[in-house]
Amino acid sequence: MRKLQRQAARAAIKRSTSDAAAPQPMRLDDEWRRWAAENLLLGAPAEPIAQQLVQTGAPPQLVAAEIQAATASPYFRAGSIVAARLAKRDWVLESLSRLAAMALPPDVPRIDRPRPESFLRDHYAASRPAVLTGMIDHWPARTLWTLDHIGAIAGDPEIEVQTGRESNPKYEIRSDRHKERMPLSALLDRLRSGEPSNDYYVTANNGGHNREALAALWSEIGDMPGFLAPDRTRDGFFWMGPKGTITPFHHDLTNNFLVQIMGSKRVTLVPVWETPRMRNHVHCFSEWSSPDAFAALPPAQRPTTMTCTIGPGDALFIPVGWWHHVEGLDTTVGMSFTNFVWDNDFYTGYRSYGQM
Repeated sequence: MRKLQRQAARAAIKRSTSDAAAPQPMRLDDEWRRWAAENLLLGAPAEPIAQQLVQTGAPPQLVAAEIQAATASPYFRAGSIVAARLAKRDWVLESLSRLAAMALPPDVPRIDRPRPESFLRDHYAASRPAVLTGMIDHWPARTLWTLDHIGAIAGDPEIEVQTGRESNPKYEIRSDRHKERMPLSALLDRLRSGEPSNDYYVTANNGGHNREALAALWSEIGDMPGFLAPDRTRDGFFWMGPKGTITPFHHDLTNNFLVQIMGSKRVTLVPVWETPRMRNHVHCFSEWSSPDAFAALPPAQRPTTMTCTIGPGDALFIPVGWWHHVEGLDTTVGMSFTNFVWDNDFYTGYRSYGQM
């Protein structure tokens, strides 16, 4: 009934009249009809749905007729079949969740310089996260990158930044509204102040513009033989922000390497099979504000989590579909990569975009 209560606040009843002298019978607005049908398909009992509708002022007879018409509709019956298939899928995920919880460690394992074949077997193909160490020790960026060095090498191009985030709780969902261009020097000056903030952040959402703007830096980013496709350094995404940046819970449509070059981040991960518990309301985003929100849930409803802190030189493997929440613990600079040598095309089959 959580969804029922949330959507009830947004729904409305309309009274259709052609003129004051000839009023037409009251009818339920289509949004109410959709709301009632959705919650019936989700398994909510009819009685509380009817009570909610009556409380808005709809006559009980009208409400009863609408619910009867909805459940008798062939479209509703077809939707019930789809809902049953989804319920079966949720049962599979719940079973996997309970089994995995028996052995899933609370902390993400750290492995030093794994061989590609063992990483493929134990993590990439197994959908298990890991922090890889020693993988970028040969990169010039690993030892050279500081704010001053980045400014000296890149010059002062106009770069794209996510700004004004603190004014919008949905800053990540609506990231296209928060893109702003500024001189790199202005951003570096603000970062040098050391003041914590979640109001500005260079993220992967700025990658299209910043690949060209920061091209001078790519020569100091090396390769990962056997893991990432060679000669595709420019496919990486550049991240830079102050202490206090938050990337809220979401999942990606690919496997990812999150490579930390400067500063540290705390990452909380939730397995892909916990998706039914993650309140996935829009695209790949969750309604959960932070991992702290899980503490108030009954244990049976609490998503399983894994955590880690990644620092300079660490490469966190985030499997496709795994939910993650990221917090900057210092001024941070890093890269993320998706150009693995193994199949990583999971977005082609993603069909729910724009539907939720």
